[in-house]
Amino acid sequence: MPAKRTSPVPATRPRKGAPPRSNDKVNVLITGVTTSIGRHLATHLCRDPKVGVVMGVGQQDRPYWVDDIAPRGNFIYRTCDILKARELKNLFYSRLFVEANINAVVHLAFKTRVYHSEDVHALNVLGTKALLETCIESGHIRKFVFKSSDVVYKLRPNNPIYLDENADLNFGSNADQWVKDRVDADMICRSMMDNKSMRIVILRMSNIIGRKVDGQLNAYFDSKPIVKTMGFNPMINLLHMKDVIQAIQLSLFKKNAHGIFNIAGADTAPISTIAELSGAPVVSLPEPLLPFVNKIQRVLGLTQYYYDVDKERQKYTCLLDMAKAQRVLGYEPTGHIDF
Repeated sequence: MPAKRTSPVPATRPRKGAPPRSNDKVNVLITGVTTSIGRHLATHLCRDPKVGVVMGVGQQDRPYWVDDIAPRGNFIYRTCDILKARELKNLFYSRLFVEANINAVVHLAFKTRVYHSEDVHALNVLGTKALLETCIESGHIRKFVFKSSDVVYKLRPNNPIYLDENADLNFGSNADQWVKDRVDADMICRSMMDNKSMRIVILRMSNIIGRKVDGQLNAYFDSKPIVKTMGFNPMINLLHMKDVIQAIQLSLFKKNAHGIFNIAGADTAPISTIAELSGAPVVSLPEPLLPFVNKIQRVLGLTQYYYDVDKERQKYTCLLDMAKAQRVLGYEPTGHIDF
C-alpha cells in the first residue's frame, strides 16, 4: 500500500480564526513591540493600507493596549524570547506565522538604556545574530530593518561636521561595553548583507527624544541638575518619534532599499541650549570630576544618565549626514521636539 501523502505546514486553506492571507502586502514582524517605539510603529503599520498583518513579539505577557491599536483586527501578539532558539524557530514555523505570510521584520528588541550585564550583551548582540540567521534560513523574509544608533560612530575632535555612513565606527578598546555591543550588532547585520534572499536595512538614528523612550539623552535632559563638560558645547541633533516611524516605514515600503542610512531629526542646537530649554538647572564642571559626580547622581536617583558611555559626545559634535536617506528613501525630518 502506498504511503499516505501529507500536506506541508503552509496550508493552502487558512484555518478558522487565522489572520487573512495578504500576499500582495507587506506583513511585518516587530521584535521589541512592547517598547515605546515598537508600540508606535505597530499602531501606524496596522492603519497603513499597504500593510496586511502586523505580528508583534516581546518577552512579556500580552500588553493591555493590544486591542486598541488595530481597528482592522490585523495585529497579533506573541510572547517569544529571541535568545531561545526553540522559541524562535517555533515562532517562524508556526501555522499562524505562515498563514500571516510574514515577509518583513523590524528588529527593535534591544536594551537602549545603559545597563551592564551578560543579559544585555546577549540580547543586543546574540539576539540580533539569532534573529538574522532565522530570517535568512526561513527563506520567506524579504526585508529586515535594524534600528541602529549614532553611538556606533567614533567621535574625535577633528571629525567633519557631518558624519556619513562610511565614517569610522568606535572599535576602541576603551569604549564602554554597551557601545561595543551596539557596534557588534551593527556589524553583524552588515556582514550578512550579501545574502541573496533578504534585503537588510540598517538605520543609524540620531538621539530619539520622547515620552517613555529609553535613551541616553532623554536621561541626560531629565537629570537634576544637568551636568556638562566645562569648556565644551557640542552641537547635538534630536530625533522626533514621528520621524523614527517615517524612516522605518520608508525602509519597509521602498522595495529595493537596502544598506546603511543615517537618520537625523529636524532640531539641532548646542547642548547648552537644549539643556536650558529642558528647564533643569545646568552646571559646568571640569572633565575629571564628571565620572565621580555622575556616579553620585545615579546613586541618589538624580539621573539615569551614564556618563562613561557619552563622555566623547559631551565634547565633540556628532551630526549625521543624511543625504543618502534623502536620496534613496525620500526621508525628510518634520518633527520638532516640544520641551
